[in-house]
Amino acid sequence: MKRFIHLTIILCATSLGVRAQSDSLKFITISPTGSIKNIDWLEKNTVGQFGIDFKIQPNKKVNITLGSALFRTIGASVLTPSNPAAFYASYDKFGTNQGFVTATPKTTYSGGFINADVGIPFKLKDSSNISIEPFLGLEGKIWQRTTDYGTEGGPLLVEEKYKFLSPSFGAKLNYSTKSKVKLTLRISGSYPIVSKLKLDEKNLNLPNAELDLKRQLSPSVEIGAKIKKLTIKLRYERINFGSSDSLRGFATPSSRANVSGVSVSYDF
Repeated sequence: MKRFIHLTIILCATSLGVRAQSDSLKFITISPTGSIKNIDWLEKNTVGQFGIDFKIQPNKKVNITLGSALFRTIGASVLTPSNPAAFYASYDKFGTNQGFVTATPKTTYSGGFINADVGIPFKLKDSSNISIEPFLGLEGKIWQRTTDYGTEGGPLLVEEKYKFLSPSFGAKLNYSTKSKVKLTLRISGSYPIVSKLKLDEKNLNLPNAELDLKRQLSPSVEIGAKIKKLTIKLRYERINFGSSDSLRGFATPSSRANVSGVSVSYDF
């Protein structure tokens, strides 16, 4: 988490410096972004997310986007498993199999991501308000799921940290209306070259163990509307977690997280 914070600060400082040197070009836009997202995974959870996007347009033929964000649970988790096999593998291992039972374990999520996209927009016609923008990118994600299986007087924390480094690809469809409202449809996919799970079970039998997860494609779709400098987006992302190899008799089955939410950003 600290690395994401440090990287965000460095990106801000660097971009502000470039902007100061290139005001006449005005090719950098800084956009703080706030989001509320629902995560439907091993349980349902609501998280708040804050990030900063840097949009760079060195010329009309190339768009570069750099982004970073941090998120954290802002509400209580709801135990309604959409992935029963993964859900019970997690709770059975750290519940009855360890000699204790917690009726309602408390679970929180936190993490962050960084990404970089390079897109090349094409207008269907010179006079058209519609453009298509294929893009390629790279994104890194850290998801941390912390569960307390203990009691108020004796907490027992289990931390699962998922790490992904994934090339991404996709396309945007942009449409500018006569009233200067810009509508965008973005469809993308990512396929990890690094996909790992690190377990930190406090005082249990797998301290600081790291497992490799099978690689799986994860798709996303995003719809946005920009009015002057204000942008509102609706986003759905399906993150596919591959199964792991067995380590000391423990393995995680494959699962999926359905992440949906709304974000608001403002261009500076």
